[in-house]
Amino acid sequence: MSGTMTQIKFTIEADIIRTFKSRCEAEGISMTSAVRDWMKASRPAKEPKLDTGTRPHRRKAVRVIISLLNDIWDKEAEYRDNIPEQFVQRHDDADQACSMLEDAISTLEEAF
Repeated sequence: MSGTMTQIKFTIEADIIRTFKSRCEAEGISMTSAVRDWMKASRPAKEPKLDTGTRPHRRKAVRVIISLLNDIWDKEAEYRDNIPEQFVQRHDDADQACSMLEDAISTLEEAF
């Protein structure tokens, strides 16, 4: 069975390459430049970099992190509270995650 699947995979890949090559020839561009253009276009947009060079910006970054951690804690606590009683291990794991998030949040708040 695995030999058949491998053959199908190579057949599909060969068809894709053949189609790509004929399309590049029809458009009069090289395969290399088509791949390069596709890679440039498919890169995810970079998030704006937060200027942390000044003290106010660093404080703002820490506030944003605390806010994100609080959101994660809220979701984890809601998950923990909705776990049925028979899943003790899941509840304990979620409870431990909440405790670690609380520790992280309090440590960052103390940094202010």
